[in-house]
Amino acid sequence: MRIYVQLALVLINLLVRTDLVAQSAKADTTKKQTYYLISRSSEDSTRSIFNFKAAPIYVRTTPFSIYTGAGSPRDRIAQNIEIGKSFNVIDLGISFGRNSLRPDTTLFLEGRVTMDVANYGIFANEMTIGAGRVFDKQRSLMLELTYSIIAQIAPRVGIGLTTGYYDFSSETTDASKTFYGIYLRFGLMRTDSGGLLGG
Repeated sequence: MRIYVQLALVLINLLVRTDLVAQSAKADTTKKQTYYLISRSSEDSTRSIFNFKAAPIYVRTTPFSIYTGAGSPRDRIAQNIEIGKSFNVIDLGISFGRNSLRPDTTLFLEGRVTMDVANYGIFANEMTIGAGRVFDKQRSLMLELTYSIIAQIAPRVGIGLTTGYYDFSSETTDASKTFYGIYLRFGLMRTDSGGLLGG
């Protein structure tokens, strides 16, 4: 009789352990499936498709940037506005602006590629490479390399600080200018992985 009781206890113990293992495996599988769905969601920038037609529009404007070096403030302040489309971590756009505040200022048109490099909460770091044309007598080539820190202060509004370099060159002239400024970005908010929310 004692042997039967011990066998019954061993069987019950085995059944309980099997049930616990099954429940644990089920919970683990659920966690893995949830993680898989999140990591492969439409917001995952590494799995997104480059679709120009479906990409959301953004606007980036620099109302104030100032060149370093000597000169009147009117000659050293530049402004521009950029419009384009966002492809998760990449913004592709066209920028139009002016290189000074004088009435006879030189206007420029530039193509830009901006990449969202890193994100931490509402803050992000961006890098921009651009190339364009200055509408001056020399028809100067304009190249840009810019680094920015932006804070997403509202779902579709970000404000940031920017610093970078403009290189101007033509057949007879050559100049490099370093600038610092502030800018605004209007567009969809990015996740910590750089993917667009609501895109």
